[in-house]
Amino acid sequence: MIGSTFAKTICTICYEDLKPIVEDLQSISVCGHVFHELCLQQWFEYSASKRKNSCSVCKQTCYLNGVNRLYFQSIGDASDPIVSQNALNLGEDPGVLRREVKRLEVKVEGLTSALERNQNDLKELNEELCLCKEQFKEEVALKNEALKQKAFIQQLLYSKSQDLDKSNLESLRLQERNMALAKELAALKLVSDLNLDEEGVLKLDSFGNEANNKDTIDILKRSLVIRNKSYKELMAKCNLLGRGEARSVRKLEKAKGKIQKLKTRVQELETANEVKDNEVLRALIASKKKNR
Repeated sequence: MIGSTFAKTICTICYEDLKPIVEDLQSISVCGHVFHELCLQQWFEYSASKRKNSCSVCKQTCYLNGVNRLYFQSIGDASDPIVSQNALNLGEDPGVLRREVKRLEVKVEGLTSALERNQNDLKELNEELCLCKEQFKEEVALKNEALKQKAFIQQLLYSKSQDLDKSNLESLRLQERNMALAKELAALKLVSDLNLDEEGVLKLDSFGNEANNKDTIDILKRSLVIRNKSYKELMAKCNLLGRGEARSVRKLEKAKGKIQKLKTRVQELETANEVKDNEVLRALIASKKKNR
């Protein structure tokens, strides 16, 4: 009883008996293990879906092109009890044949259901892959939009910086002009400290020669009028420059505030862009792990 149990050979894929005379058998050349031809082909198809081809017994890596078919020659006679029993079981007993057909039908149904499950799994994986591709496209579109917005903000920041530089140069020029006008005004004030009027001019002119009194008076009158007019014009220009300088200072402060806001916005966009990139990478890594 023990000897008959250990003498029995089976296929470790379907756990059915191996019948070398009546069945097609194949062996893996790497390890030498023997299986049914159909079982081994289905095993390789299943392993290909899992992306790992290996022997079902020893788990060594193997491939379909490394499989050899086994051929056997029978030297027994018809009186051999094993051969005669196989012949009787396969050729003469209809009940055995029906049971064999039923077993094969059940096996086919099991393989069909396994194939359907594999097809459903493949369909789900394809749907998940399509979803991941769509998400990746959306992330790429968002990233491109963020990059465009970043480039636009950088260009705007550059233009504002140029405007600020121009404003600074204009402010320096106005300050220099204001300083020159202040010096000129100070000089005019020093000249006008005498507060000469027409009577004072006549009195000063009485000390001169009698023949040149009229011409001297006319010249002094014109000088006084021109001096007063120049003084008023200079005061008006000084007021205008003072108001212009105040406006330039206000514009400069506003420009500095805008530049600071733009820099803060650029930093926020860069941070958001990095966060999105990290999320996309984590999603891709998770999808790859899930596909495996």
